[in-house]
Amino acid sequence: MNKQVSSMTLAEEQGASPLYPIREVSRLTGVNTVTLRAWERRYGLICPQRTPKGHRLYSGEDIDTIRKVLQWLDKGVAVSQVGDLLDQPLQTSMETSVEGDWADLHSQLIRCLEQQDEEQLDQLYCQLLSSWSGSQLNQELLIPLAKQLAPTSAAAALLARYLRTRLGERFYHRRTSLAGSRILLLPLSQTPTPDWNLLGALLALVDLDFKVSWLDTVVDQKAILQLLNLHKPRLLLVTNPEAAETTWLQKSCCEKNLPLAQIGGSTSDQLPCLEKPDSHQLHLLIQGKQVDES
Repeated sequence: MNKQVSSMTLAEEQGASPLYPIREVSRLTGVNTVTLRAWERRYGLICPQRTPKGHRLYSGEDIDTIRKVLQWLDKGVAVSQVGDLLDQPLQTSMETSVEGDWADLHSQLIRCLEQQDEEQLDQLYCQLLSSWSGSQLNQELLIPLAKQLAPTSAAAALLARYLRTRLGERFYHRRTSLAGSRILLLPLSQTPTPDWNLLGALLALVDLDFKVSWLDTVVDQKAILQLLNLHKPRLLLVTNPEAAETTWLQKSCCEKNLPLAQIGGSTSDQLPCLEKPDSHQLHLLIQGKQVDES
């Protein structure tokens, strides 16, 4: 890391544009280092320079390109299609084909779930994560699916169990490679049906560079305070605060200067609300800024 930073300093001293190591680029853009490498190797979207020892160094133009990639992804374009669009204005209309893609994927998922075909579900899950961001998948697939599936159906139960397992595995295997801020995610009250807000937040976070600690069962006030002291998160995200008394939690977070927000729920609630969390919104919250989802 020191060598990478010194390379950046040398470039600045020579009057060249500054160069940034991969972890700094990850911090600036919210894209994790594994994804940045994949965008380079698999899709050729960026081409960073290399130090004599092979460390990647990114220019300001590279960072701009990464942000353009994110903008195209936010418009619903698959990462495999972005390379052909980077030189085009973002207003280029692809909405019809993109909407068609989502509709087809939605139908495939419904079919897998209704037939309880976990093998096909697994193949589709891997395909989706390799082509779309977790935030897109939450917004375009999981949220609509959660509204369509009967809460107590076998299809809903399969999807919830599958996502808990696979997302938990992914967070565990990535735990040592993440460099971003720590986020703590937990429910404040239990629901008799799947907690889609919590699962949606996990899906949105799964390919970002944040360190995520999470629970999917309710714990008492003492346990929550212990978790805050142990993990020292930079952001606390909660679900289902409607049935819980949150004054004590808001007070505790205020004393710790810890941003607090809820995932989903009513906009009339006292806590800041994120229905479809993404990297930009999370960074704003961590910085203590307000988020507008409109």
